[in-house]
Amino acid sequence: MTTNTKIPWLKILGWALLIHIILIALSILEVVIFSSLIEPGQQPTYYEEHAQITAPYISIIFGIILFFFISRLLVKKRYNKRKLIGLLLPAIYIIMDLVFLLLSDTDWGQQYLIFIVSFITKILASYIGATTIKNKE
Repeated sequence: MTTNTKIPWLKILGWALLIHIILIALSILEVVIFSSLIEPGQQPTYYEEHAQITAPYISIIFGIILFFFISRLLVKKRYNKRKLIGLLLPAIYIIMDLVFLLLSDTDWGQQYLIFIVSFITKILASYIGATTIKNKE
């Protein structure tokens, strides 16, 4: 049984995009639960402001979990490239995120610390997930 040493570029790109979709869906779900069960009957702007506050934290918390397990999934049969894969997944995600943020009307001055924490936690989770997997050969 040989180890595949090719880098799964399309899988990494696809997973990075899917992680974005999952994190956005989780943020929407949180606002739906908040607006339905915790603070019903408020104006839409109230929920928009709430989403602006909570979305980065949802991204950090669930991003750690997603990046850890998805990097492990990508490393299977590619044990020799585990460190590179562990860094490529968050790198591609961060590039996508920066493009999305540049296209939006993001206030970088107020959010820079959250961006830094979010990006660092995703890099660490992915790297740890990819490098702590055991070689089954």
